[in-house]
Amino acid sequence: MKSRIPALLCAALAAVACSHAEKPAPKVDDSGLSRLNDDQMQPVDDARVEEGRAKDALARARANEADARARLDVANTERSVAEAQLKRSQAERDLLKKEYADRDQMAKVEQDISASQQRIQAADLKRQYLDRMVQVAQAENRLAQVHAKTAEAMTEQAKVRAMRTANVPQAESVNSGDVDSRVAQLQSQEAQERKRAADLRAGAVDLYNKWQATDSRVRLLARPESLPVPPPTEQQQR
Repeated sequence: MKSRIPALLCAALAAVACSHAEKPAPKVDDSGLSRLNDDQMQPVDDARVEEGRAKDALARARANEADARARLDVANTERSVAEAQLKRSQAERDLLKKEYADRDQMAKVEQDISASQQRIQAADLKRQYLDRMVQVAQAENRLAQVHAKTAEAMTEQAKVRAMRTANVPQAESVNSGDVDSRVAQLQSQEAQERKRAADLRAGAVDLYNKWQATDSRVRLLARPESLPVPPPTEQQQR
């Protein structure tokens, strides 16, 4: 009897997984569209335009995520450079101590050490901000994916409604209730993803301000050239 428990548990988990699996999108028989006149086709054409825009927005969101990851990689390199500079300055200080260097030399190396420590602090805040921006880009990518699915579902919805209005038999190839239900479900999911992205972006603004406040104290110090990082302005969704 005991040996059956794992098998039953696996079966239960599989059933739960299947219940949460996304149902295939209902597709209407497009052959009926040929029976529609220009006025009847207009809502379908408009929906197709919006679907194309959603796919373009998805491509931009994917590119933005790749760009955010690249910026974080650069920031990680900058942090490593700042840490190496600190270690060199500390080694120089140890050497000067052994050589009983004068006060001016010691003051100069202590100043270099302090500057390197400030750069590391600023670099750490910058990395925190850019790491959050990667999360924002990921959230906006997910939002764009759902938006593209919503636009696709609304195109199918427009087809069904147009053909039903024109009494085209192909409108019966799908259940209009299923089509409407899918649109409503995706719109709800899209609203949730939009809120998640907005919440992450709000947190990114706080991190950006903290980084900028620290970076302003070390901005005039000599340091390697780095790519400018924009503030977390909201991406336009189409």
